[in-house]
Amino acid sequence: MNELENKCALITGASRGIGAACAKVMAREGAGIIINYFQNKTAAIELSNEIQKLGRRSKIVQGDVSDQNQIKKIIKIGLEEFGKIDILVNNAGMHLRNTIPIEQLSIEDWTKSLNINLLSQFWCIQAVIEGMKKNHWGRIINISSITSQRGSISGDICYTVAKAGVNGLTKALFQQMAEYNILINTVSPGTIETPGTLAVLPTQKIINEYLKKIPIGRMGTAEETAELICFLCSERASYITGQLISVNGGAYV
Repeated sequence: MNELENKCALITGASRGIGAACAKVMAREGAGIIINYFQNKTAAIELSNEIQKLGRRSKIVQGDVSDQNQIKKIIKIGLEEFGKIDILVNNAGMHLRNTIPIEQLSIEDWTKSLNINLLSQFWCIQAVIEGMKKNHWGRIINISSITSQRGSISGDICYTVAKAGVNGLTKALFQQMAEYNILINTVSPGTIETPGTLAVLPTQKIINEYLKKIPIGRMGTAEETAELICFLCSERASYITGQLISVNGGAYV
């Protein structure tokens, strides 16, 4: 159907997981893809090759989106390659690897988590919004987390707070963007089977405990999440903005 024909999508943290799945689904629907990655160059190259096999263009751009100056570099390279950025998927994020009690959290912990999980999304929006306004068309998807709605089971306080901020960012911006035909929504994944999730849930025993809380009885897939994100970027979703949409198999508590 090629619903995204002639569109260009920037996907942050695109080398694996939900980001990589979004890149493949959007390329299938006709979009050119800017593949942002931080460390995993090999995975980014493999993803680019897959996209090109679909007959679509892709551009790999290394950069740490927790650094505003690097975001500007990513956008500059993307615009040089494609001439415009129609779609932004704010996917990059990270957990603190160890659970830290609140009395031991440092300002460095907070700064690191907020920069990558919240401020990076704000900075990326700032960097692309002028072009979207000029073209009178844009789609922005902010990736949140079920932890923003129910709290953190794993104990990562900073991540939970940052992702709650992502929900607020969408609510703060959607009204002022609507007049420019720029739609912004938040997608809130639950327990999705990705490398990042499996790092937080390192044993089968812990995974089984999580599965008990999911009415559907399994983890979701990155592809299922990507299909929703792609839909929200299509004209079929042209009356949907300012929403928090969950992909979690019915798990809310």
